[in-house]
Amino acid sequence: MVEVTREAFKKRLQEDITPLDVVAGILYYFGEGATFPTDYQKLHESFYAERANSLVQEFKFKESGPYPYSELLESVFARIAISGLLGCKNPDYSKYTVSSAQLKKIETSALKKFSQDKKEELRELSQRIRTRLK
Repeated sequence: MVEVTREAFKKRLQEDITPLDVVAGILYYFGEGATFPTDYQKLHESFYAERANSLVQEFKFKESGPYPYSELLESVFARIAISGLLGCKNPDYSKYTVSSAQLKKIETSALKKFSQDKKEELRELSQRIRTRLK
């Protein structure tokens, strides 16, 4: 049995690209001041439309309900909101917001894990998802 040290585990978390990193990167390329609906159906459908993209293939969707649904995507959005990488400051909580401070956090954590080629792919993916969310 291989023993994993705390330091090795921490290093792996800092290097491995997770689904949270992918979503955070997508939000980064939405840009400062971006807003988009908190409508989970729209969010799930927007990511579902990109399911063939290698960056989002970890998100598995159930197609038996009223719209394609990914438990992982739901969990990632909840974790991103709780961690402060996404805001919801409007009075009726109908829109998410991305501030400059949140972009900086994403840039110094999740985004640095991606190669330049992957960042470009992420930027293009982000634009397509952002268009679907409007």
